[in-house]
Amino acid sequence: MRRFDGPLWRVIGSFASWFLFAFCFSLLYRGSSAVMGLGGSCASGGPYQIEVECPAAVAIFVPLSIFGGIAAVAIGLFLAHGFGTPLLAWAWPILFLGLGIAFLVASTVPGAVSFFVCGVLFVLMGGYPLYLELRASARAAFLGTTNAADVPFTTAESPRAAPLRLAYRRDDHPTAVTPTAGDWALSLGILVAALALALVLSALLWQAVT
Repeated sequence: MRRFDGPLWRVIGSFASWFLFAFCFSLLYRGSSAVMGLGGSCASGGPYQIEVECPAAVAIFVPLSIFGGIAAVAIGLFLAHGFGTPLLAWAWPILFLGLGIAFLVASTVPGAVSFFVCGVLFVLMGGYPLYLELRASARAAFLGTTNAADVPFTTAESPRAAPLRLAYRRDDHPTAVTPTAGDWALSLGILVAALALALVLSALLWQAVT
C-alpha cells in the first residue's frame, strides 16, 4: 500500500470515492424512483412473460450502481485513509436517507401505504447512524481525521466511538495538530467539486439512455 501512500493519493482517493459514490447513488435514486413510479416492481429478460418491463436505464444502471457504491467506499477507505470528508461515515446514511425520501415522495400517490412505511423505516435506518457519527465528532464527520500529509487532527469533542468511523480513530497520536482553514477548504472543496461533477454527469448519462 505504500506506493499509494502520500498527500496526492489521499486527495485523489477522497475525490474519486465521493465522485464515484455520488455518481452511482444518483443513478440508483433515479432508477428507484422510476420503479416506484411503475408501482414498485418491474422485470427485464428471462423466460417468463413480463407484466411490467423495466426501462432500459433501470435495468442497466441500478445493478451497476450498487457495486459502484461499494467500490467507492473501498477507494475512500484505502486511499483517502482518513483524509477529507469520510465516505465511510456517510455512505450508509446517504443511501438509506436518500432512498427513504424517494419512498416518501412516492407515497403521496393514493393507496401507496407500503411506500410510506418503507420510507419511514429507511429514514430511521439512515438517520440514527448519522446521529451517532455527529454525536461522536461532527468535525470529523465533515473534515476527516487527518490532513493530506496523514498527520492526525487533535480531538476537539467527546471521544465517543462512532461505529462507521472506527477505522480512522488515532486520537493518541503524539504529533496531532489542530485543523487549519486550509484543511477545511481542501476537504470541503474536494467534496463539493466531486458531488457537482458526479451529479451533472449522472444526469446527462441518464438522459442519454432514457
